[in-house]
Amino acid sequence: MSKDKIILYPSNWLYNAGVVGFLRVLEFAGKGDTFEFKDDGSVEIEKTALDNFEIYYFEYVSKLYLMQRFSLRELTSFVKNLKNKGSEEERNEIGKVESKVKESENEIQNKILSIKANKDWNDFVEMINDIRNILSQKLNEIKEELKNIFKEEKDKKIEQNINKIEKNFEEFFNSIVEFKTQADFLGSFYFNKSVVANPKGKRLGRPQEFKDKYLLPVIGVKSGDILCNFCGNKYSEKNISELAEGDFSILGISSKKFANFYHYYSKDGISYNRKCSLCQLLLLCAFAGFNLKPFPLRELDETDYIFVNYPSFKEAFEVNNKIQEEFKNYQFGTITEKINTYMKSLELILTMAKKKTRWLLENTYFAEIKTSVRKDQVKPKFVYFNIDKAFAEVFNEFDVGKLFKNLSLEYEIYKNNKVYLSTEILKRLLEKKPLIHIAFKMLSERIKNKDADLLPIWSIILLEFLINQKRRLNMEAKKSYGILKSIQEEGRRSFSLDEIDKDKRFHISQRFLTLIRGARKEDFYNELLRLFVVYKKPVPETLFSLLTESEEVSFQEKALAFLTGFINPESTEKQESEINKKEVNNE
Repeated sequence: MSKDKIILYPSNWLYNAGVVGFLRVLEFAGKGDTFEFKDDGSVEIEKTALDNFEIYYFEYVSKLYLMQRFSLRELTSFVKNLKNKGSEEERNEIGKVESKVKESENEIQNKILSIKANKDWNDFVEMINDIRNILSQKLNEIKEELKNIFKEEKDKKIEQNINKIEKNFEEFFNSIVEFKTQADFLGSFYFNKSVVANPKGKRLGRPQEFKDKYLLPVIGVKSGDILCNFCGNKYSEKNISELAEGDFSILGISSKKFANFYHYYSKDGISYNRKCSLCQLLLLCAFAGFNLKPFPLRELDETDYIFVNYPSFKEAFEVNNKIQEEFKNYQFGTITEKINTYMKSLELILTMAKKKTRWLLENTYFAEIKTSVRKDQVKPKFVYFNIDKAFAEVFNEFDVGKLFKNLSLEYEIYKNNKVYLSTEILKRLLEKKPLIHIAFKMLSERIKNKDADLLPIWSIILLEFLINQKRRLNMEAKKSYGILKSIQEEGRRSFSLDEIDKDKRFHISQRFLTLIRGARKEDFYNELLRLFVVYKKPVPETLFSLLTESEEVSFQEKALAFLTGFINPESTEKQESEINKKEVNNE
């Protein structure tokens, strides 16, 4: 750190999230010109960026809180309840009020999105009050419209409910102005952390306290002999402190009771989990580096936030901002298709990276968290996925995006456990977990329901095969695809629909699937050969590869590929073409 500049280099995911969050606050503050990304992956920041940072920090938290928590859900529910109990004529009129509620919600959400930073907190509060006044006006208009519909019949009920909603919003906005909400919000990230989360409640002096405790030590930092384990620089004792739970509570730091993500370690009285004043400030910005998922994705993934880690701050900043924008569009209805966060991240990285090398992908990973204010009530969650060499190479060699598109559906993978399939499959591939059991389950259900749409199953089988072949034999993805595709084509050509109709195919396939699932190789081969004998057909020479042992392809891989072709003699290309036609027509 020089007199006028701060230079930051990529490190672990938490540190990197802190840097991305710090830069987001600066960009929000209109200080995008105070930092510059360098070719070596670092970022250079002018020390003037810290001017008034204590105000911009809490303004950023306030806007983020408004974006995440503002909703007219309670009002929508009340109006919907009135509509359900009303007459036909009343229901038609209340339908118009429902539309107005939605329009009002969208208008206020757009106002929140347009909030800009201000170096004077009082001017920022004026923007909050403008939103408060618009909301109050909208609520009064909706109240009067509902009263007119029911002609005094439900005046008291309408008055009570909407007044209660308005009162709740008054408390909601007041808590922001008084710096109460900010402490509550940050408390789920920084448990009991001084100033940002403790003490709770109204505290108008919180920004100044933040400046005194976390900004001034950075401005006056002095070099020394004690190593910071986050940035690797050495500082004086005055500028060094122990990593604690309050620095990022999801980690559950404890120097005495248990190990944690950083494997708390000390030897000969020397701690190896120390942080400097600058890294302390960056850790307090990590919350801003994470991206909140839209509610449907949170519900399915069981995590709330995701950070895409990358070995260059320029790309990490851009990728996470793009992901945040995707989530925002999804939340506000611009995008209706569910997002596979991981695929989107990988696509963005490959698109934006100057050199499309597998090294970039191998050093990309995802950190997901679920925060909790009370750990005794709801346990926080941390999930970590990285991309190995095999996956990175296959991603570069083959268009796996099309395969994941075939998996864009919700699926009950276990009883009462519904997942978004493309995300689940990608996670399992990254974790090196088998997919074959999912393929068996889906195939069994499709056969039972006589559903010949096997594209999702084929995609699962092929994805696992491509990755496994790369890990086992370092085989090029296109060659692996050719091997499995030829086996599927053989299953498709073996018997025409005139020889074996669809109903009979499903019946035969049920028997085949039982044998494949049980790895009963000899029985499967005998049944298949018997089928050719019954229909007086010679066994094609190309099919002998299916009947012989191979180091390249396992029995179950070959047999499942054959079965997907046998069940549906129409080519997968034709199926994909039909799907694409439907998508075009729907648009």
